Amino acid sequence: MDRTETYIRLITEQPLIVAPVFILFAIFFMIPSHKRLFVTLLILVPWLTIARSSGFGAFSSLAKFSSGAAYLLIAFAAATHPGPKRNIPPVVWLFVAVACLGFVYILSVNEFLLAVILRSQWLCVTLAGVFTVRTIVSYSDLKRIVDALTLGCIVALSMPISSLILFPGESFLRGMGRFEPWGANSNQTGMLFALAAPLLAYAALTSKRTSFRPFFLALVMLTVGMALLTASRQTMIAIFMVTLPVVLVVTKRPVMMFLAMGLAAIALPFIFSLGAEANFERFSSLQTGRIEIWVDYWTNVFPKRPLFGLLGTSGESYFKSVNEVGMHPHNAWFYLMYVGGATFALPMVFLTLYSIWCGFKMWSVRQYLPGDTLLYSVLVMLLIAMYVQGLFNQVVYWPTYTWSYLHVVLASLFICVWQDIRDGNLEGALYDDEPWYDYESQEYESEEFEDFGESAQRPTS
Repeated sequence: MDRTETYIRLITEQPLIVAPVFILFAIFFMIPSHKRLFVTLLILVPWLTIARSSGFGAFSSLAKFSSGAAYLLIAFAAATHPGPKRNIPPVVWLFVAVACLGFVYILSVNEFLLAVILRSQWLCVTLAGVFTVRTIVSYSDLKRIVDALTLGCIVALSMPISSLILFPGESFLRGMGRFEPWGANSNQTGMLFALAAPLLAYAALTSKRTSFRPFFLALVMLTVGMALLTASRQTMIAIFMVTLPVVLVVTKRPVMMFLAMGLAAIALPFIFSLGAEANFERFSSLQTGRIEIWVDYWTNVFPKRPLFGLLGTSGESYFKSVNEVGMHPHNAWFYLMYVGGATFALPMVFLTLYSIWCGFKMWSVRQYLPGDTLLYSVLVMLLIAMYVQGLFNQVVYWPTYTWSYLHVVLASLFICVWQDIRDGNLEGALYDDEPWYDYESQEYESEEFEDFGESAQRPTS
C-alpha cells in the first residue's frame, strides 16, 4: 500500500488541495433537502472514479481520502430527506454493527493508520447504505436512486473514454496490454463498467424519451468495448450476469435488437481501433493463481487464527498475510476471515446468503410489486453478480467503490421488502405511486386505460 501512504503525504504537504472539499460542502448545504440525495449519488460515481485514477495526481489523493466524507454526506442527505421513512429491521443494522466491530481486530497491525482510515470509510459506507434504504418507501424513491447512479455513471465514463481517445498508447499497462485509464487498475475500473452496463442498458430500454435510447445504447456498447480492453475475465462475467435480464427482453423486441446490433457494429470497432495494444488472448485462458492463494490461506493462515484473525497479533499486515502467503486473499470473505476470523466473517456470510434469499423471494412475486418488473430482475441480478465478484476480489467490502455502496443498499432493501411481504404487508413493502410499463410481460397501465379490461390489469393482491 505504498501508493496510499504517498497519498497521505501529498495531502499533508499540500493542504490547499482540500479546498475543493470545503467548496463542495458549502454547495451541498445550499441544495434543497429533497434534492440532496439525488445530487450526492450522482456525484459519488465520478468522484470515486477519480479516486482510483492516479493520473489525476493530487485530486485523486483528495478523492480517495474524502470518500468517507462523501458517504457521510449521503447518509446526512438521506436522514434529512423529507417524507416518510422505512422501518429498518434489526438484521439490516448488522452491516453497521460488524463495521464497528472491525476496529477491534486492527489494533496491532503494521499499517494501523491506513487500517483505521479504511475501516472508518467502510463504516461510512454501511451508514450511507442503510440510511439510503430508509428513504425508499415507494417505487419512485427506488427509481430516484437508480436514475441518480445512472447519470453518475454517464459522467464517470467520460474519464476512461477521454483517456482512450487522448492517450491511447499510455492508457495500457505496458507489457500486459490491459486498459488502465488515467492509471486506474484494470480490475478496479472494470467495476465501473460492470455497474454502468446494466443501468445504461435498462435506461436504453425504458427511457420515456425514445430519442435518448440510441444514446444510452451507444454508451452500453462503448462500456462493453472498454471492459473487453481491460482483459478482466471477472469483469466480463459480471457484465454478462447483470445485463442478462435486459438482453432477454431485447431479444423479444426486434427493432431494439437491430438498433443495438447496429450500434455495436460501429462502437466496438472504434474502441478496438484505439485499443490496438489490448491483449485479448487472456480471455482464452482460464489459468489463475487464485486457487493456490486460497489453499494457502485455508491451510496456513486460518488454522492459526480461526476465531479472531489479527486480534492480539503483532507485526502482521492489515492487507495480506505477508509471511505465510505474500498475496492478498483475492476473495471478499477470505479477507474478512484473515482480518477478524470467524467472528468477523460469519456475520457477513449470513448477510450474503440471507440477502440473496430475500432478493429471490422478492423477485418471485415481482408481478405484485409496483413499477416495472424488469427493474427488480436487474437489481437482483446485480446483487448476485456483486457476490460472485466477491469470490475473486474484495471490492464488495472495500470502501472506495460505488459498487460496494450499492451492494449494501440492495442487500438491505431486499431484506426490508421481503420481511414486509412475509409479514403480510404487501402494499406497504413498496408503495405504488407511478404509472408503469412492464417490459418483461409487455403490459401497460396508465390512467387513460384504467377501464381497458381485466386482461390489462396487474394483480393487486
